Amino acid sequence: MKRTVTVLSGLTVSAALAVAAPAASAETAASAQAYDGICTGPDALTGTTVVIDFQELDGNGGTPAPTITRCSPDPTPATPRDGIETLQDAGIPVTGVVRWGLGFVCRLENRPSATETIPTDSDPTYQEACVNTPPAQAYWSYWHADGSGTTWTYSNWGAQNRDVIPGGFEGWSFSLNNGPTTNPWPEVTPRNPAVDP
Repeated sequence: MKRTVTVLSGLTVSAALAVAAPAASAETAASAQAYDGICTGPDALTGTTVVIDFQELDGNGGTPAPTITRCSPDPTPATPRDGIETLQDAGIPVTGVVRWGLGFVCRLENRPSATETIPTDSDPTYQEACVNTPPAQAYWSYWHADGSGTTWTYSNWGAQNRDVIPGGFEGWSFSLNNGPTTNPWPEVTPRNPAVDP
């Protein structure tokens, strides 16, 4: 699988993900419309497939976390949706940070939990409190794809600042102790058969 990566420093990544919007609710409710797998049928070209890849969080602290692939149907196809709305419509619990709300995604599916030890290079006992921006060594990296091929692209924008692609993919991959060129992309091929290459 190919990927496109834009090289950013940890500080630039943090700045790129921040938004100037007012703080949003830290927890969001699940949508009953979402379903497992890529978007198909009437949702194939209007919905967006969401992929959550826990990477090193899988099994950390004794809590298995298999990769999630879920269709996020668009309740209003004529209206653009941002990445946070798409997570919410997919039924993915998302937690922001106290300081910036959902301008920074801190937890997806309640991972990493507040009591989960995340061994970063600078702090082997680090635990995420979701107060400020997660560190560049342990955060949810954000990716997207148009659904026509096999390439994920690292997002230079925070999820509230980017409209999703109908028929495309939104990817979230936990990055632990990686740099701008080694952040792992989601390990699901972002290919929607309904989208022409």
